[in-house]
Amino acid sequence: MSRSARLIVKLVVATMIIAEVSPNVGQAMAQTKEDKTIKTGVNALANTTGVPASGMLSKDKWDGEADYTITMNLWYGNNADSWRLYENGKLILEENLINNSPNPQKAQMSFKDKPNGEYIYTAELINSFGKTVIQSSVSHKVTKNEVKLDINLPDKAVGLPAVGYKLISEDESTIQWALYIANPNKSYIWAGKDFSSWGLSFNTSAKILSVENASSFTQDANNVTINLKQDDQLIPLNTTKVFIVKAKKEGKNIEPTNIKPNQFRGNVIYPEYSKLPPTWEKGKKDLKITDLIANTEDYYNTKINTNTGNKLITYNPSHNTQLVIGLPNSMPMPVNGVKGLKIWMPSKYLAMGIGTDQELFKFNPNFLVGLSIKENFTCGLAPIESGYSENKVMVDGKLWSWPIQKKHPDGPFQQEKGNFNEVKKQYVDYLGDTAEHENFVTLKTGEPDDSSYVTSAISSGISLTLTREFLNAIPKNRFDEFIKGAKDPWAEFVLVDNAYNRGVYGLLQRNLFTTNREKAMNSTDINKDFDLSGFASHIETIRNIITQMDNEKDNIYDAKLTKEEVDNYLKELRNFYKKGTPTDAEWNAMVNDVHNTFDLLSKHWGDNTISYRYDFLTILRVAKAYLPNPMNPGPSGPSWVEQVNGGNR
Repeated sequence: MSRSARLIVKLVVATMIIAEVSPNVGQAMAQTKEDKTIKTGVNALANTTGVPASGMLSKDKWDGEADYTITMNLWYGNNADSWRLYENGKLILEENLINNSPNPQKAQMSFKDKPNGEYIYTAELINSFGKTVIQSSVSHKVTKNEVKLDINLPDKAVGLPAVGYKLISEDESTIQWALYIANPNKSYIWAGKDFSSWGLSFNTSAKILSVENASSFTQDANNVTINLKQDDQLIPLNTTKVFIVKAKKEGKNIEPTNIKPNQFRGNVIYPEYSKLPPTWEKGKKDLKITDLIANTEDYYNTKINTNTGNKLITYNPSHNTQLVIGLPNSMPMPVNGVKGLKIWMPSKYLAMGIGTDQELFKFNPNFLVGLSIKENFTCGLAPIESGYSENKVMVDGKLWSWPIQKKHPDGPFQQEKGNFNEVKKQYVDYLGDTAEHENFVTLKTGEPDDSSYVTSAISSGISLTLTREFLNAIPKNRFDEFIKGAKDPWAEFVLVDNAYNRGVYGLLQRNLFTTNREKAMNSTDINKDFDLSGFASHIETIRNIITQMDNEKDNIYDAKLTKEEVDNYLKELRNFYKKGTPTDAEWNAMVNDVHNTFDLLSKHWGDNTISYRYDFLTILRVAKAYLPNPMNPGPSGPSWVEQVNGGNR
């Protein structure tokens, strides 16, 4: 159902002309030819001795009004027999005047409903002795034309702003439309609080003559792109931006088609993974195991697919329904200066958070494990003989040191407060204004049973996603084309990890996407050729961990999950969906479905538990069905617009 929205747009209307004449002179006769107005009057006797004195132009409005008057005053001296007024260099008025030298002389032209725009006025005074050009000019910028136009908008817009057009006028040769890009939402909804857009594009065979309210426009054959001014690129609640487009009729497909918003996003790829069987549905009363498991043999298959080639993003899952995380018992190269480092998963909750990051944001769990080790030793154990002795733990019958800083304010992935605050401004759906760093990032205890590992892992996943979105959103980067054409298979990982570790602007300063683009795309080792390693061999360390974990086939992480632990996980997940979507009722329905799923899956194991490796993705996909769409909303907000524009300069 649609509603009619009253919108303020500018339309071209005729101007009214007013001239001041002496009371003792007969009424002047006026005629108009094209855009120039010519007026005649009766001259009185004059005592003129030379060319007109220098006059002065002024205006009577100063705040963007569409109705205003331009006045010429000559205070003393030789009068003019006529005057000419120019608008943006074009003659718009030529009028005879009363010459009553040497007395003051005055002339005016008034405008009514002037279209929005900037106008510069200049004038000339003429008599029988010659012409005087008035040295001063007057400019007037119209911003408040308030002629109303009805445009039907949808009730809401989710993920993308609403776009469309309405015919304003046409004649035999030209046509005029109002094209709009709008946020019709009256109050917050998921992926609809505000939109960040460069403008819009559409197709037409007509030739575009002019576009009002735009920063610029381009036309390439039938493809038209209209760009918003930077101050208009953020489209908040209940806001519509309107372009007045005038076109010359040409071709057979004149009406605008294929109208699309040009978001601050680029072509960010979020790969699709397997779904629950088609027989599963929300709230199903007679839920059966076949509604959860399509192929039992494959579901519980113990065979491991190694060498998947996944790096930053899981494009090629090792298994469609299992979470396969290989944990090498001893890294063959030093990690953080430690020889023989063992990779482990210290907490079921951390594992569930990392699994969520893969399912929602598509990050490779091996990358996240590597990042946690590099940043805070979170998933790394050091041999006692390496010199580390803190947090001693017994694993597989051997004593190890776990050098994590459990209570570090920046958590297991070292997400700094400044970064968190930036993320919450640009991902208002997940975090919002009230989210605090210490409640989302800092671990409560850091012990294996600390469920806040879930929240910290997801928060870091969102932060990494923002970095990836940022690189894709900058038009001059053409980031997706770069990644597709790069000869280095690690290119996406190297670039995103460097930007995350050292900052996006630092990466941009290397001009990899512009002047050094060809060299960078032809490089088989971008990290080495452009010295992108980051602090303390950041990229090399994580790349080695990813590779070794991808090759591991013997020690695959698994853990028994109780229903209480799954409930604790869901409570942490709820922290990111607190703004009314899902509602409390929907969330409770989701929890009920998760419980029913848990009960069925646990029967296979016979001890009222489920398996992390085999079952957690199924649990997560049941919960995911209740989460709002789009699953990956685009970043937005004032700082997002500012930063993307800054990166594009």
